[in-house]
Amino acid sequence: MNIRLAVTDDLNNIAEVYRYNHINTYKGLLSDKYLSHLTLDYCRDKWKKYIEDTKKRIWVAYEADIFLGFVAGMEDSELPDTWYLDSLHVTEGARGKGIGTALIKIIGKYANENNYAKMSICIVQGNDSASNLYKKLGAEHFSYFYDDFCGTVSDSEKLLWRDLKIFE
Repeated sequence: MNIRLAVTDDLNNIAEVYRYNHINTYKGLLSDKYLSHLTLDYCRDKWKKYIEDTKKRIWVAYEADIFLGFVAGMEDSELPDTWYLDSLHVTEGARGKGIGTALIKIIGKYANENNYAKMSICIVQGNDSASNLYKKLGAEHFSYFYDDFCGTVSDSEKLLWRDLKIFE
């Protein structure tokens, strides 16, 4: 498996897995109105802006030329000295093979090497598989809050990795 920083040529793969996973993971957790606005064009534009922003990072995972998933992050806007794991998505066929864990370790290593004290992630309550993975890899509960997805309010939880040395 090869994990590297994303480039513009990765946008279609990133947009497709993001859209597919969002629709399938959050059906029943977020409104149909929110999910229906997630067109491929919207998703490509969202991640194109992310790639172009020098303060944000996206890593992609491939096996040969087969796209496996991505992880994206930026500084946490609420917590000082904290890197925010903004998005983690693995293709359906690559799940359960350690891809998500490898991507989390890459972004955690980046945060540690760039002198962030902590790393955070926010999850929609009910997304138990994600919550279980993050907690298995050392994240701990930080707070509960209401999140807003384009007008759709959800019960969410912020998790925190308090010691990034685990990613060395």
